Amino acid sequence: MFACVYAPGYGERKDDDQRRDRKDRREENLLIPNSAIPAISALNVSALSGVAQQFSPRYETHGDLVVIDVRGLDRLLGDARTIGEELRREAADRGLRVHVAIAGTQTAATVLAIARPGVVVVEAGREAQAIASISLDVLTKVGEQRDDDQRRDRRESRVPSPEPRVPSPEPLVIAFKRWGLKTLGDLAALPSADLSARAGQPGLLYQATARGDDLRPLVPDLPEERFDAALDLEWPIDGLEPLSFVLTRLLEPLSIRLERRDRGVAVLHVQLGLVTKDVHARRLELPSPLRDVRALRTLALLDLESHPPASSIDRVTVTIEPTPGRVLQHTLFTRPHPTPEQLSTLLARLGAAMGQDRIGAPSVVDSYRPGAFAMKPFATEHPTLGREGRPGRVGKNALSLPASPALPAHPAPGIALRRCRQPVPARVAVDAAGRPVRVTTDRRGFAGGSVRQAVGPWKTSGEWWLPAISGAGRAGAGWGGRGGWDRDEWDVALSDGGAYRVFRDRTSDAWFIEAVID
Repeated sequence: MFACVYAPGYGERKDDDQRRDRKDRREENLLIPNSAIPAISALNVSALSGVAQQFSPRYETHGDLVVIDVRGLDRLLGDARTIGEELRREAADRGLRVHVAIAGTQTAATVLAIARPGVVVVEAGREAQAIASISLDVLTKVGEQRDDDQRRDRRESRVPSPEPRVPSPEPLVIAFKRWGLKTLGDLAALPSADLSARAGQPGLLYQATARGDDLRPLVPDLPEERFDAALDLEWPIDGLEPLSFVLTRLLEPLSIRLERRDRGVAVLHVQLGLVTKDVHARRLELPSPLRDVRALRTLALLDLESHPPASSIDRVTVTIEPTPGRVLQHTLFTRPHPTPEQLSTLLARLGAAMGQDRIGAPSVVDSYRPGAFAMKPFATEHPTLGREGRPGRVGKNALSLPASPALPAHPAPGIALRRCRQPVPARVAVDAAGRPVRVTTDRRGFAGGSVRQAVGPWKTSGEWWLPAISGAGRAGAGWGGRGGWDRDEWDVALSDGGAYRVFRDRTSDAWFIEAVID
């Protein structure tokens, strides 16, 4: 048995009160930011949740109404009518004028609470008859509530709703009225097969509403749980080794709570209270949800090693921003990848040793700059590959994938460039036409000699609006950094068999070897 408490117009009254309060404060020249005023829906939900908490821990809020599981309350309060009167009296004590409906299903209780004022009680098994005379316009309100529920379930990763994603109910309600339907009973009496052929799955969904059937279970609201822990030390500590024991003591119970809630750590906050009364705060954004104590402790210590506190520590506080946990499904047809915990720890060690801006995976950028690239964080999770090496599920579907096209027996030869991470300075002699005739360099591993063949020049330039960089710095910026470039490129073959791509920076008139041609 479910009870629905609906507060019509409560949000509008609160909105009017807030607008009036803002106007009064403006007259007093005391402007307050919008962030200081709580949202209308938050005020409404808070009041209705207070009513529900007085009767049952199993309740679910939907904006301006709340659905309560009142099974078993008859032994404490009396029959369903008495329970409804008590709910209405509790709401009145909190300044709410509400509609209360009690029925055997959530859907019937919700529809009756929206459509009927006062206290309405329906016997179990008579839900369809009780709501049959209600106008189809109530589906608009029910559809808005259902859409809010689906958005909340996706945002909070709660039990997913079995209901399909449906559009706004207004077009369907208009279509139903054009068919000559007026009440929920008219919609419930239609043949389901014919309704599905004309209105699709959304039509069947609203027909189930018209019949008072539940398509989703009641998912009780849970109080917001904080994952934090603090410890005041008897004696100040100095150094990361004693701090590791304190972090382990704080993270172990938090990890157990996260595991019970099927949550992982998205952001880890570490606040160190210093003997100087200052607070040394660090924030770690993890690439994947973790809850392994050793991995979290290692990541925190590596970050503190790169950003050590200024003095001794006498208080340690750990705060966790949770996120839904990962679902791992291993397969028999792919090689195992390192766990996200191992990869996160490795990346943290590399970042502490080399700097966060020096590690990552190169990615292509939309630029005409020669050799331009960008650094992005390494991915710690990878999609599952099928039998053919393609992303997808492994199993019956993977076996039915079409085979890859066969490669030619003798592929056509191609030219590869092995680029230098930084262009190598070179000495290039040119003829009267500006063509290279001899290339030499002091860099070990590069040959030098007269030029047998030269192809070019290719004149490239761009990003002239960026700050200019001169000399070797300009050459490096032209490869993958910042700064404009303006140069002539040549492909040369030397007498000793070497082949290079060289270029002349027209601004500094300096020559560089950019790549080795294979």
